[in-house]
Amino acid sequence: MPTHCYSNADLLNCGRQDGLRHTGEGLAVEREGQSGIYVSRIYDSGREGTQWNQLCLDIGKGVLLQVYVWLFDRMEESEEGLCQEDVRQWFTGKKASAQYHSEYRNVLLFGHGRGRYARIAIEILSGSETGAVFRGYDLSFPKESFTQYLPAVYQNHIQLERYLAVLQNIYLELEEEVDKLPERLDHALCSRRQAVRLAGWLGWGELAWQVEKDTLRKLLQTGTALTGKKGTCAYYVGMAEILTGQKAVMIEEPEKCRAVVFILEQPENGRERHLEWLRKNVPIGIEIDFIILHKTDRLDGQYFLDRTSCLSEYESELTESGCPIENLRLSDSLE
Repeated sequence: MPTHCYSNADLLNCGRQDGLRHTGEGLAVEREGQSGIYVSRIYDSGREGTQWNQLCLDIGKGVLLQVYVWLFDRMEESEEGLCQEDVRQWFTGKKASAQYHSEYRNVLLFGHGRGRYARIAIEILSGSETGAVFRGYDLSFPKESFTQYLPAVYQNHIQLERYLAVLQNIYLELEEEVDKLPERLDHALCSRRQAVRLAGWLGWGELAWQVEKDTLRKLLQTGTALTGKKGTCAYYVGMAEILTGQKAVMIEEPEKCRAVVFILEQPENGRERHLEWLRKNVPIGIEIDFIILHKTDRLDGQYFLDRTSCLSEYESELTESGCPIENLRLSDSLE
């Protein structure tokens, strides 16, 4: 059985909660001034007397919490029924018997208890800051210690193991961060939060929160090439095509320092609203307008034909037998 739940979408399937709400990013306290309780399902190591390794929580820095861990070799069905019926009442009655109690996000699970089964509970006291949510956890076994790299005389020394565990935790976290770096820089694999962060590096921080997920990843895919062209016609044509999902062309008037970008088709799902961001990000002294064909037939007093326009009616002068194609022409005068 997996001993981790690092997907915030699956948190409610990995345990039970009381006083918490799902925000899309994770679980947060439902009401200000009230605590939230999360109790995980029971995890089975498959062997009695298992010495578990550690518990790591993925939770926001603005969260005040209490963590409880129970390790045991025998399961009591009656207690499981009480937990299903009333999570808060079960937690209130059981928290005093937890072998491990901590206020930290990483908890070592060796030295004070063993057991085949493990269950964790988290009491979230507060957390109103942005990102202050509970997103997941990892519960690992068997025990791992850096003392295994020392001579045998220093092994199986619980005080030394717990001392080295602090350094071990710092080292392994750095190693994990390094391993995840390629994924965090990959526009196709990174989370939306990370994608927004990457877009901010390219100067699209405000825009990144507005666009759809697929549009954001398209921006990141072409970001390096586009940011090198900022202020040019190619930049605004490229951005208009990405933001609207439609083909765009530009007509320039260099002598008047102005240009018009035409979007040839109507954008879907209201994506035309993103053009407002482009209008606000035009260099000072330059006038660029963004026109969606089918929605207008006038620009600054100059008329042009759009897709809903047609030529005036005229009478054909062709004979019934027709004439060669090269001789065809429109009449020079309109009645």
